[in-house]
Amino acid sequence: MKGFLAIDIGASGGKSLLGVFHRKKLELIEIHRFPNIPVEINGYTYWDVLYLYNNVLESIKKAAKVSEVELETVGIDTWGVDFGLLDKAGFLVGNPFHYRNMFKTDVMERVIDEVGKEWIFKRAPAQFKPFNTLYQLIALKEMSSPYLKSAHTLLMIPSLLSYFLTGKKVIEFTIATTTQLYNPHHNTWDKEIMEVFGIPDILPRVVSSGTILEIINSKNFKWLKNNVKIVLPASHDTGSAVASIPDDKYRMMFISIGTWAVEGVFLDKPMITEKVIQLNFANEGCYDGRYRLLQNITGLWLIQRLLRKWKEKRHNLNYKTLEELARNASPFQGMIDPDSHEFQNPDDMEAAIIKNSRRFSGKTLQSDGEVVRTALEGIALKTRLIKDQLEMLTGKNLDKVHMIGGGVRNRLLCQLIANATNLPVETGPIEGTATGSIIVQMIAAGHLKNLEEGHEIIRRSFDFEIFEPQQEQYWNDMYEKWRELRAASKQIL
Repeated sequence: MKGFLAIDIGASGGKSLLGVFHRKKLELIEIHRFPNIPVEINGYTYWDVLYLYNNVLESIKKAAKVSEVELETVGIDTWGVDFGLLDKAGFLVGNPFHYRNMFKTDVMERVIDEVGKEWIFKRAPAQFKPFNTLYQLIALKEMSSPYLKSAHTLLMIPSLLSYFLTGKKVIEFTIATTTQLYNPHHNTWDKEIMEVFGIPDILPRVVSSGTILEIINSKNFKWLKNNVKIVLPASHDTGSAVASIPDDKYRMMFISIGTWAVEGVFLDKPMITEKVIQLNFANEGCYDGRYRLLQNITGLWLIQRLLRKWKEKRHNLNYKTLEELARNASPFQGMIDPDSHEFQNPDDMEAAIIKNSRRFSGKTLQSDGEVVRTALEGIALKTRLIKDQLEMLTGKNLDKVHMIGGGVRNRLLCQLIANATNLPVETGPIEGTATGSIIVQMIAAGHLKNLEEGHEIIRRSFDFEIFEPQQEQYWNDMYEKWRELRAASKQIL
């Protein structure tokens, strides 16, 4: 049997899953898991990219040893915006910076003051976030970084890891659209933005999702039993995730839920209007060349940091335990905006949530269950806001939410989102990113005709669950109260 390996690396950890297609179904075999632990040096945070590459190699080695499976393709996806720099000889220059460094700067604000949001957005319609690749490069330039001065090529993280395997220097379309440097009208990097801000010409060619980058063989990798194709899937993890949604219709809202919650709708082409700019939505690419109009909001980052702190004293805690604590807590004992500044990288997430709830709603949370539940309710209420804004921007009444990603294991959150949006929520596949990557690899290798055929396989292969909305009026009342509190705290609606 043929095997297709998806290596999916997120901001908190990575995993590799081997897809095997037989009996008209796709089976996923977990191959390897590993943490992604940033490194702090002299006040700056870096990604340990060589450690990540070692785990890429370990994933391929383990997949190649699976009995009765011939590994045919490998695809790597990661989070967006971050990058590595290569010198003229192709050597890595320093460790890649972590996007959270940019929360300490005002680069984005100064850039917007200089040229205006509209000027940037018309050329590169990404969401305005302080950590976008554009602002990271400007920050490095302002620091007179020797890394940037010696750089000959910039590669986004999945492109960098694929380069280590193949020596090929290209960037795939979906990850390019996260940089705020990619111009969808010209289908390449925006020269005006680069010239205005003095960004060196170090960005390589952009290629389509599903490009076969190279064939590696046992001459270079002794542990391979056969030649293996390195495929660029939708190498932005959300791009691969949404490729796994079997009903990608235009009245459906998608949510890819993990550390972040990426929430949006599908469009044939980018939407570039004053209202889109004002509400800070992004236009990001899909595998098939379409676009996603979306916002990137804080997701289970809140819960991840709570668990990290509480496990120091209660080692038996896990995500399921926290979900049960929240389920048993009374609803709306406080309210937060999950995208408040104090949640970006706090030393103590519990204290940050309690403080934000007190400031935002005037209520002090009393128990661990109330803290977790308030965080989950905050994500659900923010999702309702995004849903309403998407309907206003597109002029369409959305009739369904489809959630994918590891966060759908939190069934309470799925129900809260159904309640908040007053829409049915369908979940699955849980391993959406890996599934989408594997489907794209199978198309690239000639085993599937197109994405539609892949979606039929996904429906046959995985379990899906539907959460129907409950307590419509109660949740409408809570949402209106939350909006009023948010307006009162002088945040932009």
